[in-house]
Amino acid sequence: MIHIKRNIVLASVLAAALAGGASADVIFTNFGAGMSYNTGLGNPVGNDFAGDNVAEADSFIPTTNARVQSLALALSCVVSCPASDNFTITLAANNGGSPGAAIENFVFTSTLLGSLGSNNASIIATSVLDPILQHGTEYWVIVKSTPNYAIAWNLNSTGDMSPQASSTDGGATWLSPSGMTPSALQVNGTLIPEPSAGLLLASGLLGLAILRRLRSAC
Repeated sequence: MIHIKRNIVLASVLAAALAGGASADVIFTNFGAGMSYNTGLGNPVGNDFAGDNVAEADSFIPTTNARVQSLALALSCVVSCPASDNFTITLAANNGGSPGAAIENFVFTSTLLGSLGSNNASIIATSVLDPILQHGTEYWVIVKSTPNYAIAWNLNSTGDMSPQASSTDGGATWLSPSGMTPSALQVNGTLIPEPSAGLLLASGLLGLAILRRLRSAC
């Protein structure tokens, strides 16, 4: 029985080592050094002064499995700044190369945005659901508002040309890819590395040892 308990303890330690391998990191970013971006240009959100309700979406593909902690976006006010703006940021799944079903929504009300042309601090959307993203899978981040607000999602300044999507009806339909330059976006989270072959082998052998001890004890 002592041997069985010892093996169970070892299995718990091994499981903890596997689970503890994750670390906080940047899942995706097209910000430059020091969270820099194009301060003078941005894709329109809400009122585009042409009678449309514009929504914008940027895509990204994680290179490893990860749990989302927050999103950082460069957003600016276009007119009447500083202004109190309402807008929604959405982390969404992919649907045939276009933004799909929402994974998590972040609603911002009465949020002060700095004027377009200024080096404004990024807007942070902190996750409550902590969704897990799968490596190699395309996801989208959407920004939408109403024609009551004229917002710019500042362009990235690093040359990123990931697929971008644009909508003139508030996100009901999308033009994707739009061919437009993606806006500045960063996805922060906790990486979930796959266990190494050695740890998997050790875990399997330990499981077999525990099974043998339990059988011999019966």
